[in-house]
Amino acid sequence: MKIHMESIKILLDILEENKTDYQKLVKFTKTKEVQGFIQHEKIFNRKISEDIIIKEIIKLKTRTDYKDKYDFYIIKNNINIIRDSLNYIETHQYLIIKQALDRIKNIVPENIKTNSNIYLYIGGIDGGFSIYGKNIFINYIKYFNKTDELIKILSHELFHCRITPFKNKFRIFLFLDTKKYIYEILGKILEEGIASLIQHGTTLEKDDPIGTVTKEKIKNIEEKFQVLNSVLLKLKGGNIDYLQLGEIDIYSIGYYMVSFLYRYYGIEILKPWIFKYDYNICIESYIHKAEKEGLNSGFSKEIEEWILNL
Repeated sequence: MKIHMESIKILLDILEENKTDYQKLVKFTKTKEVQGFIQHEKIFNRKISEDIIIKEIIKLKTRTDYKDKYDFYIIKNNINIIRDSLNYIETHQYLIIKQALDRIKNIVPENIKTNSNIYLYIGGIDGGFSIYGKNIFINYIKYFNKTDELIKILSHELFHCRITPFKNKFRIFLFLDTKKYIYEILGKILEEGIASLIQHGTTLEKDDPIGTVTKEKIKNIEEKFQVLNSVLLKLKGGNIDYLQLGEIDIYSIGYYMVSFLYRYYGIEILKPWIFKYDYNICIESYIHKAEKEGLNSGFSKEIEEWILNL
């Protein structure tokens, strides 16, 4: 594995030069990092294109104090520091990758295999994402001068890209209608929960740099479960609220549930999902253990009974 950062290096050159080199601008938008970013943004229906990115960079170069929508201005204002930062990452990349893999191993002792391409890009609100379980994209500017946080988000994305039997990844296609959506919702909660556990550890010592998991959100976890319960209740009645579906905080709920399970059972209880993408044992154990401990699972009683009887 290797950390690629071609697009940021090109952008540094573009912003450092007095004249606007249109060939370099086009070259920048054609890099693997920028193309991956564009693809990711379009999935969420965010307005973006190569032309829009080029126009934003030209505005940044020609207008004093202009702050573009992709945070390129941070690069412009810190060129020398960022060059040094990239040199450090490039020189120590194998140590950075090893430390990220070690974070996974600290939670999951088994040898989880991954063979991902890692790309540093700039832009957007997300801290990172993976495509097809092979290519990892990390929004460098969110972790600028925060090597420890860069390692943590990398461990999160590397977990998502773990190599598992092909048939296990497509369990969702075995379900129809309601069960398919339940699998997708609860599965995402577990997946992001385990990745967040690897990223932040069993105790959330400080908030995630981009705010996906914060102490305030965990403190108000009941509100997060209310949204989840509302979506599941509608689903139980045969209705799908696509708008509310996107409002489920899979990161906070996932981290809360997975941390709870890990504290009581250790990693064993999470293995069915990690290796087989089977959520049943994890979710059922969570509900039963919360009841045994006299704690509120977050699920309403109606939803608990429904899930346990599926």
